[in-house]
Amino acid sequence: MMQKNEKRLGFKKTTLGEVAPNITSGSRGWASFYSDEGALFLRMTNLPKNGIGLLLHNNKYVQLPKGSSEGKRTRVQVGDILVSITAELGKIGFVETDLGEAYVNQHVALIRVEDLSVHPKYLAYDLANQPQRNLLNRLNDSGAKSGLSLKTINRFPLELPPLSEQKAIAGVLSEWDRAISTTERLIKAKEKRFKWLVSNLVCNPNFDRGNVRDFTTEVSVRNKGQKIARVLSVTNHSGFVLPENQFARSVASSNLSNYKIVSRGQFAYNPSRINVGSIARLDGWNEGVLSPMYAVFSIDESEVNSDFFLHWLSSHEAKQRIKKSAQGSVRETVSFPALGSIPFPIPDLSEQKEIAETLNLAQREIELLKKLAEKQKQQKRGLMQKLLTGEWRVNVEELA
Repeated sequence: MMQKNEKRLGFKKTTLGEVAPNITSGSRGWASFYSDEGALFLRMTNLPKNGIGLLLHNNKYVQLPKGSSEGKRTRVQVGDILVSITAELGKIGFVETDLGEAYVNQHVALIRVEDLSVHPKYLAYDLANQPQRNLLNRLNDSGAKSGLSLKTINRFPLELPPLSEQKAIAGVLSEWDRAISTTERLIKAKEKRFKWLVSNLVCNPNFDRGNVRDFTTEVSVRNKGQKIARVLSVTNHSGFVLPENQFARSVASSNLSNYKIVSRGQFAYNPSRINVGSIARLDGWNEGVLSPMYAVFSIDESEVNSDFFLHWLSSHEAKQRIKKSAQGSVRETVSFPALGSIPFPIPDLSEQKEIAETLNLAQREIELLKKLAEKQKQQKRGLMQKLLTGEWRVNVEELA
């Protein structure tokens, strides 16, 4: 299907302004037209950071006065290309399907291809390719404040292959987009299913209840003599991390002798940041040290399965109980005794293990799907680079 032949043979040099003579953008002052319903009002937040598919959630709507000339000028239609021209420059969106009545705001340029030798979706992919996005950012007109004028957009240089090749490349990349979209929809469905499983299996109201203190013990072993140098932090989404990876710099004290040692399988959290932080289990290292502000604890695995407890911590029930425990305290902290007073479902240990294994399997499936989606995106980015630069050429006759 693809051939390595003379790079850019048959490519035509042109500009955006030549293929789309009437590039425009939305006007200021539309805030007075905002409404809970009506015409879709497309903003920068509707443009993806990667790819060209519009993000049609968290939408804004407007209701324009009848006969508005601005409405006619900035209304989008199928085949339009949208480009962010302030702040995050060069985000690209392609209007694939009929959105009904929809307009763009002043931060978005609307490009409508009129040159019949140019395939709009190919052009959208070309503009979204990283080298083109880098060029758009280098053309910033506003110095410290990011911005692209319509004049600059009009002058933006293009090198385009023959129309038949444009259509073929757009078709190939569209297939990749469909595959990625299918994987991402499956991930969302699996994640929704996982939350349901946690809620119904772990938080079963028919289980006997104890308290967290019944099976936890606080651990306050200090790093005397600074024997352990691996400093860790606990984050909301990633659990234990190296601070330099999270903050791009070391945030640890030069003296680690008072830091708390945490060992594999133990849990930790920051009591003063419980609402924005998390409780995590150390799985990635055998041991490390944490700032003295952290609470470190172990659990009695003859009473509670560690994986079962970890899944409970991710549940809505646990988060609400922890949040309630923090309310009214100084800086909304959750001390270890306060955490210990929280009720906890305790079925038989064998049932805990069975539930944990079911959830672990579901979780691993989601992780594998996320890796697949990331691999698909990487492969698509590499393919875009090859096809859109002309390094690889599509054999149009094979695809016919």
